[in-house]
Amino acid sequence: MRNTLLIGGIASALLGPSARAEDPHPRDLEEVVVTAAAIATGSASMAQPASVLSGDALMLALAPTIGETVAREPGVHSTYFGPAASRPVIRGLGGDRVQVLTDGLATLDASGVSDDHAVAIDPALADQIEVMRGPSTLLYGSGAAGGLVNVVTNRLHEHAHAGMRGLAEVRGDTALGERALAARIDGGTDRFVVHLDGVWRETDDFEVPDEVGGEVPNSFSETRSCGAGASWVGDTANVGLAFSRHDTEYGVPNEDVLIDLQQDRLDVSARFDFATRRGMTLRLRGAANDYEHAEIEPGGEIGTLFEVDGRELRAALEGELPGGLDAVAGLQWQQVELVAIGEEAFVPASRTRATGAFAFARHALGEGALEFGLRIDRQEIETSALPDYDDHAVNGSFGFTWPIAAELEVVGQVVRSERHPSATELYADGPHVATQQFEVGNPDLGTEQGWTADLGLRREGAGVSGEIRAFVSRYDGYVFLSPTGAIEDELPVFQYLQGDAEFHGFEALLSMPLDAERATTLTLMSDYVRGKLRSGGNLPRVPPLRLGAELAWQGSSIGASLTVAHHFEQDRVAELETETDSHTLLSAGLTWRPGWAGPDALFFLKATNLLDEVARTHTSPLKDEVPLPGRSFGAGVRIAFGSAER
Repeated sequence: MRNTLLIGGIASALLGPSARAEDPHPRDLEEVVVTAAAIATGSASMAQPASVLSGDALMLALAPTIGETVAREPGVHSTYFGPAASRPVIRGLGGDRVQVLTDGLATLDASGVSDDHAVAIDPALADQIEVMRGPSTLLYGSGAAGGLVNVVTNRLHEHAHAGMRGLAEVRGDTALGERALAARIDGGTDRFVVHLDGVWRETDDFEVPDEVGGEVPNSFSETRSCGAGASWVGDTANVGLAFSRHDTEYGVPNEDVLIDLQQDRLDVSARFDFATRRGMTLRLRGAANDYEHAEIEPGGEIGTLFEVDGRELRAALEGELPGGLDAVAGLQWQQVELVAIGEEAFVPASRTRATGAFAFARHALGEGALEFGLRIDRQEIETSALPDYDDHAVNGSFGFTWPIAAELEVVGQVVRSERHPSATELYADGPHVATQQFEVGNPDLGTEQGWTADLGLRREGAGVSGEIRAFVSRYDGYVFLSPTGAIEDELPVFQYLQGDAEFHGFEALLSMPLDAERATTLTLMSDYVRGKLRSGGNLPRVPPLRLGAELAWQGSSIGASLTVAHHFEQDRVAELETETDSHTLLSAGLTWRPGWAGPDALFFLKATNLLDEVARTHTSPLKDEVPLPGRSFGAGVRIAFGSAER
């Protein structure tokens, strides 16, 4: 975690979009809707812990990757593999256990196969980014055992608007050598809406503190991404079609390898409202992609080629049931064909099919609510020469929100999750250069079954606001990599095994005004997770305790913040894993809305890692070779027109 405004973005997400930046004295803050929730609702109304980055908070938290953009959220870290490749780690779980979605559907890329593979969407194109912590398996399949991150682009519209709206951004960063431009525009009539977006970004080999080298070789990147959508909106129905392309070239830090990645994606959506007494709505979503990335050797030859053809379809019927239940039920189908060719293709070609049926209901009880969910999945994985995988999984949940005093409520949930092993865990057999391990799969793996319970206090009011959550997860048949002691291809051999495991920890975020006008705010944040095998031994790449604080002031046109985040040392490590030293990151930010530029122009300055600390994030496979960027200064401007909202 290295960027500025650690707490500011989180606080804005909890308290409302752009509340502090746009209104120095907010009174009635509008709650941001979490579209990835089973029933779309605000994050402060859900039993499951969730947060949303949108508006100015998203712009200020924005980084070149999804992982780094959300890494300051409570309970969230990243796999930091340089400025081009980084996936989220939620409550100590990463890889395929955390799903990254685009508008509610899987990204259908190869980012879950290896940490050096980039996620095929640029966060600069997002209207908002939603983070759900803990098992999110009910709507999105067994892979979301740790949580999910949903990138909302609004390429497909459900509501028409006449006229035109849009925004443009330009930004830069000294440590990354970043130069970036992003723009989006929406225009339409009462029945037809067109959307266009695009981003261009380049970064140089990024700078680290001088005491560890000053610059990381081959860590540059260049990204071009764009999308277009068209939607017809009627009184009781709408249909939409969108196309997007993501192109990026980036170096693998400390290696002479260039990755050239391209994904073309087609999205479709439809909504039909039925004139019933209880107002039922049918929603249909689909996506198809053509993904390819080549790992290019110094001589220009392709060393390894990854190709992914993915398809996903979802149908959900939602409405009100007798007894005041808001409910949704649906079906999901997904097929992913993965081909890896070359010297470092450590996974065989495979075809994965997953089908699922799900149902979720929410029953309001005065100011509180009860939530129930159930999902049944079946997954089949076929390969040409290895045993096929075919099994089912059952997931269920119960959650509640219950007021116990004015502006104070108890929140909690219990989730039974069951996760299918991935093709990598089943069939890997070869050198994995990104992690410097020779990985061996295990075709005898079964489903990973877990129970997760969390309990918390949530307060929303004029004084102290925020949430404190404690959680525990216990897994039977947890899949993990274990060293065998052997050496092959000059790399230590690790094999996928199953054992019983436990994770427990907490997340806390509290924000309080320091004056009557609420112009000055203090926000405190902390999170912690402990991961271990129940038979003894620590699990790898589990983040340490983190403490953070931000002091922010917002005037009528100028805002300022000072943020400090301390990461404790991590000495509870797995076999052959190295420890990580503690570090403190100090950051500052400044925003300005000049009157002469209009209310929709925002200029910002930020400084990150002001102490120029050597900071290594324990969840990164590169932590021993590559620290986070050193002292850096960034600047940018966003100009909006019409009624555009990010």
